[in-house]
Amino acid sequence: MTKAGDAPEGFLPRWIIMVAAGEALGFLIPASMGAWLGLTGAPDTVVYPAMIAAGACEGALLGYGQWLGFGRGVVSRVPWIVATSAGAAVAWSLGMLPGIQGGLDISSPPTLALVTGGAMLLLVTIPSLQWLVLRRGGSQTLRWIPVNAGAWAAGLLWTIAPSPIVDERTPAPLMISVYAVAGLLMAVTVAALTGPTARRIATGLAR
Repeated sequence: MTKAGDAPEGFLPRWIIMVAAGEALGFLIPASMGAWLGLTGAPDTVVYPAMIAAGACEGALLGYGQWLGFGRGVVSRVPWIVATSAGAAVAWSLGMLPGIQGGLDISSPPTLALVTGGAMLLLVTIPSLQWLVLRRGGSQTLRWIPVNAGAWAAGLLWTIAPSPIVDERTPAPLMISVYAVAGLLMAVTVAALTGPTARRIATGLAR
């Protein structure tokens, strides 16, 4: 019986569709949560944990989509989803900090260095925890971390794009719709950029 990782000709389409769907659906959770919290004027003490929890749900759906994309026999479902969910929760906890603290003055060199370090840490949280599941495949799976960090750096730009056209006065349905489109574009970007590396890893682990 041929395993999914042994069929590279069918891997990329499945990976892109499953991963993009998982992340796009998952992103709707924090997008909807953020819109609702913003419109209701919820305090930071509510916003921060709520958005982390929503981010963890997003990560769980992303992890499930990636598990489906990898195919059978590549990664264990529960450890992979848990690692992805935990990584997303940590990433959201880092990403929310500047807003919770009222913004940061990046004109200050120490603050700029702190923000830069935090951004780099945010980008590697998910793939680093996922690598703990992948590492049985040997050192060649380490490429998963930098490739994913780069893919997320590119994909997250889509979620910043709506900022000039939406604010707290934007109707909730419109805000959610705008960020849903941004989330879909982010999801497709990340899926497409990580696909070739995922295929190589899947081929190696499925042998």
